Amino acid sequence: MGIFLNPGTGNLAEDMNSRFYVDKSMLLAKLNRLVSTRDKFICTSRARRFGKTMAGNMIAAFYSKNCDSREIFSKLKIAKDSSFEKYLNKFNVIQLDINGLLNTSTTGSVIKDANKYVKREFIKQFPAIPFDDCDEIPQCMQRVFEETGEKFVIIMDEYDVMVRDPAVTQDQFAEYLQFLNGMFKNTALSQCIALAYLTGILPIIRDRVQSKLNVFREYSMVDAGQFSEFVGFTKEEVKELCDANNMNFEEVTNYYDGYLMIDGTHVYNPKSVVEAMTRRRIDSYWTTTGHFDVLRNYVVMNFDGLKTDVNRMMAGEEVHVDVKTYMNTLKDFTCRDDVLTFLIHLGYLGYRWIEDGDGVCWIPNQEIKREWARALRVTPGFEDVMKIVKASKQLVEDTLAMNAEAVAKGLDAAHQFVANNYNYNNEMALQSAVMLAYFHSMDRFAPIKETHLGKGRADVVLIPKPKYAAEIPVVIIELKRDDSPESALNQIKNKEYFKELENYSGDILFVGINYDSATKKHSCGFEKLVK
Repeated sequence: MGIFLNPGTGNLAEDMNSRFYVDKSMLLAKLNRLVSTRDKFICTSRARRFGKTMAGNMIAAFYSKNCDSREIFSKLKIAKDSSFEKYLNKFNVIQLDINGLLNTSTTGSVIKDANKYVKREFIKQFPAIPFDDCDEIPQCMQRVFEETGEKFVIIMDEYDVMVRDPAVTQDQFAEYLQFLNGMFKNTALSQCIALAYLTGILPIIRDRVQSKLNVFREYSMVDAGQFSEFVGFTKEEVKELCDANNMNFEEVTNYYDGYLMIDGTHVYNPKSVVEAMTRRRIDSYWTTTGHFDVLRNYVVMNFDGLKTDVNRMMAGEEVHVDVKTYMNTLKDFTCRDDVLTFLIHLGYLGYRWIEDGDGVCWIPNQEIKREWARALRVTPGFEDVMKIVKASKQLVEDTLAMNAEAVAKGLDAAHQFVANNYNYNNEMALQSAVMLAYFHSMDRFAPIKETHLGKGRADVVLIPKPKYAAEIPVVIIELKRDDSPESALNQIKNKEYFKELENYSGDILFVGINYDSATKKHSCGFEKLVK
């Protein structure tokens, strides 16, 4: 076994020793059906800390020759699949972490380093085969195939780092393109490859890299296709983790759910969920692995009214996006759709497909919404909306104190930042104003829009997080336009929204809000159901 060539099970064993390991081995069943077919070239991109490296370790351990990984995989779901015996430890595996090679290079050439390290292992593992001094990875693969008939599985993690890292020179990039061309655009070498699995954050760069990798089928945060359930943790997997570790599933879901795959699968960021289980505290963890400059630098461009779209998403709305315009680069942004699509790939936005190229995006969950708030706090042009966010802490207190005048003023201020001249008076703008005004309700509540309760659908419900349930009431907010707060309160009572909340031990606070479209002012009323 080697480090790069047939690396064995060491990395997978460490992953599986994690207290919160989730079995994703059925990914192998999907890949096994692509081995040695025209679809054997796979490029899967997803956001940071969504398990790309762990997937690569598992793939390497499963296919690697020169090791017996039967025992470790016999504990996993793949052992029951019909393809298990056919492909277990049947191929030579080359596993390259391009980011790791870049960061540790002593020569300034990632490709020269990779060729040196991998060739050294070829010579050691295949002593009977004569390799020429000038042979690089492609030539070594071809010689082994010619001599033994053995095929290769190629795994490249962070394949796009040579495009993303601003420190990479043009010469380094050109050398990298030549390497990709030699590996994957070589007809003679293609027959030596059983499977190629590339991972990164961005899909294949269209303007410079695509021609070198046009044999690959892409799967991304926009369209993960058949690999949707392997992008992150599924809702069922998170539920099992919560049950096993006595964590509140509803609270975890409210904070971390929000990424929706094209087939309807909900996925959660594995890093965030595992940290929450480990620390037994729901908090922002994934966002601490990066920096909010990436948000600030692109949002400040304000293409085509992007600022308004961000304000709307901060208020909980979806905005339309065409993901087909983006060239998958870090520069040459030409419109708002480019910026929004880029942020979808980075995990800062969720995405739902509607039709060819057209869809909607949103801020996926409370964790990411907090990151947006941190970024916008120091972003020029967002000072006013961030005043609303900051003021929302006091608005929550005013609501719990049933201070109708203060709550009405807070909603007046929020409304102007989520509406324009065309939608100012519609119901969605009113609901968005409420969600923005109550931004910091998520500190102690789980805010839910348009939820079925009793005999109808409540506009907004704030459910206390478990640790605050004894201190604060459930808050039911009903919205009216050109009517009265009393009418909103009567609707809560007549439709018995509170009936399904009777299992909560605390009080229930009814909040009736009316918006006057003529004066553009709000008025509020309160009632409390004391239990």
